[in-house]
Amino acid sequence: MPHFEVIGDDEDIEGDVMGGGDVMGYAGPMGDYEGTSEIVGYDEYGEPIVVGARRRRGRKGRSAVIVRKPGWRGNQLAPGVIAPDQGMLTLPLTGIPANTFALATQAITFQGQVQKPFRPERLLVTTVRTGASATGRLLANMFVGTDLQQLDVAAVDIEQLGDPAAFGVRLAMKPCQPGVFIRLVTVLSNALAGADTIFTTIQILGRAVH
Repeated sequence: MPHFEVIGDDEDIEGDVMGGGDVMGYAGPMGDYEGTSEIVGYDEYGEPIVVGARRRRGRKGRSAVIVRKPGWRGNQLAPGVIAPDQGMLTLPLTGIPANTFALATQAITFQGQVQKPFRPERLLVTTVRTGASATGRLLANMFVGTDLQQLDVAAVDIEQLGDPAAFGVRLAMKPCQPGVFIRLVTVLSNALAGADTIFTTIQILGRAVH
């Protein structure tokens, strides 16, 4: 089984990573060694990964282990220490007073309070309708904090805008800071009757600093 050499500072080469070793250039006699070395990355402990470490002439060649970090670990400052980054995350909205439209609940404010800097982009709305009168569309005004996220005050059909199968409906809403509420003040286009209901779930996808 060949001996694998990750950083190239074995007993055959004097020096270390920042000294006269393979990484920054070998300072010893060059006549006994051949080949060149190159840093191709760093392992999870922050150590350099060296390919093509120098070896003595006449000895059996040694293989170098090439280890590459996943791209999503590129912002790691040190093992276990991640630099601030952004990601596409979801903000679930809770219905006040409930998530279900009914005879006694014809208007609901769906809201969520962000805990990280956040820019909302994609609205997702699903409904489960029960009963013959449960045909009304969900109409809402969208707010980030106190800022209306529409070009006019008329309520918009959030079922159309938030249809999971809809294409090209990504928005660029106003970015908000931690603690800000995102609200959809929602009513039905047609009132419910009897025991009919419309159960609704809403979430917003967007870019968050984390």
